[in-house]
Amino acid sequence: MYRLVTTTEATRVIRARARAMPSAATRRLLRPMYREVLELHHYQDLKYREIAETLDVPIGTVMNRIFRARKKMAATIGKQAA
Repeated sequence: MYRLVTTTEATRVIRARARAMPSAATRRLLRPMYREVLELHHYQDLKYREIAETLDVPIGTVMNRIFRARKKMAATIGKQAA
């Protein structure tokens, strides 16, 4: 039976896996623009608006990059677990 995972719970798992993943593996897994927003958000605890200002991109772009990076990481982690 499948269980519904909340966004907060999924983010927590992705953060834990990202920290455990060697940086070389992360570099191979994610393009720089995706790594950059994840690092700013998850490791430096910046809010989306702060990231947008830092990178001089629209906030929607930040949201999209974080979504795509998490999706890519989750798919890779799922493959490794299988």
